[in-house]
Amino acid sequence: MQGVTLGVLIGGAFAWLQMQALRRNELLEKRQALPTLLKQLPGSGGRIAFLLIALVLVQVVAPNADKWWLSGGLAVGYGAPFLYRLLQFVPRKARRS
Repeated sequence: MQGVTLGVLIGGAFAWLQMQALRRNELLEKRQALPTLLKQLPGSGGRIAFLLIALVLVQVVAPNADKWWLSGGLAVGYGAPFLYRLLQFVPRKARRS
């Protein structure tokens, strides 16, 4: 249970960071001021570093947490916000069929 909880927390935090970056880029795109790839790399690199550090900390702080449940929790915590966002783009008629 500890692995699932930690996985969902880390995945949810990482998804939240990714969604914030996506919203910021969408706003910049509307203003037609989207930065170049080289300006975006430090932000994405920082988010990946957060994810890796969090996973290492889990290994150190909770070494007996089941790694498979941690991975599953991470996938659910990270994937759920993006699935919700994806479903907002699908018309309601298509979802019922």
